[in-house]
Amino acid sequence: GSMQEDEQRAREQLKEITALLSKCKTSIRNYPLPIITSNYFVELSEANDAILEIVKELDKTPITIKTLNIRVDTARDLSLKLFNTTTAKLAEMIIVYGNRYKPLDKDIERGLDIASKLFFKGSYKLSLETSIAAIKIVEPDIYNKMLNLYKN
Repeated sequence: GSMQEDEQRAREQLKEITALLSKCKTSIRNYPLPIITSNYFVELSEANDAILEIVKELDKTPITIKTLNIRVDTARDLSLKLFNTTTAKLAEMIIVYGNRYKPLDKDIERGLDIASKLFFKGSYKLSLETSIAAIKIVEPDIYNKMLNLYKN
């Protein structure tokens, strides 16, 4: 029973990982980024390869659960890493939103300028973190506010 449960769980996680990867690819295709770094394509290739390894492991008879679990963990980690790369849209939204506060405070202006430079260099995650930190000076709940807008 336990081995069957592990196999079923792996199949469910495979669906979730595949959906996450698909969401990442759609996000990149639908949102015009100023630069897509080469590491995005490397991460995408690695995640696709990891998914194929899960499928190969599931097709084996008998299935080695320990190996299967390692394959699932690897694919999930790689897909989540790629998902973090696609935070660009949210980073840009927050920079644009925060521009209204630039005249109010030099620290905000400086932080958003740095975030913009990072964004155009392709460092989207760091850009997002920098812009949030800058805007938190005047709007402490900025991250949750923008996340809700992004989801809708």
